[in-house]
Amino acid sequence: MKTYLIKLAIRGISPMITRRLKVSESISLANLHHAIQIVYQWDNDYLHQFHIHGKDFGISYIGGIIFADNPHKVCLNDFGLDIGDKFTYEYNFFDHWVVDIRVEKIEESDNADDKPRCIKGIGMLGADKYDEYECKINLLKAIVNANDETTVEEIRPLIDKLNSVRFNRNLINDRLKSYTEDI
Repeated sequence: MKTYLIKLAIRGISPMITRRLKVSESISLANLHHAIQIVYQWDNDYLHQFHIHGKDFGISYIGGIIFADNPHKVCLNDFGLDIGDKFTYEYNFFDHWVVDIRVEKIEESDNADDKPRCIKGIGMLGADKYDEYECKINLLKAIVNANDETTVEEIRPLIDKLNSVRFNRNLINDRLKSYTEDI
């Protein structure tokens, strides 16, 4: 079984916001769409499409774009991708977010685990390093000022806020694992 290492980068954003995913050759475009939603912490609120080898693919919705192919049956391996090949994923046709996707590596794997995994990531949409510093400081202050009566539930919102402005690979992989267990 082949495993693809793909790099995702949101076009037109500086500093760059990237993710690296390891995905199985058998991942469907529908599942790749959901994996991208998870790694960028998007809510699947907008229409999307992949553009691969000059053709558009995506999940058809009532009142939205209709695609000829079933994205649950079209897999990455169907495209004969090679190292260096590129395609795009467009999300939110109002804000026109385009994610450039490039195949960085193809490996043969005996591993039966075909769930997508996030290997690396940089940046969060709408956040900068100062947002992260501020959230870290607030969390550390809460920890330092905690007493015996302080509960995890009181500190949890500060952790959630920090995770909303910084990339957290473990959290992303937990979400990817939870999603793929449901399919």
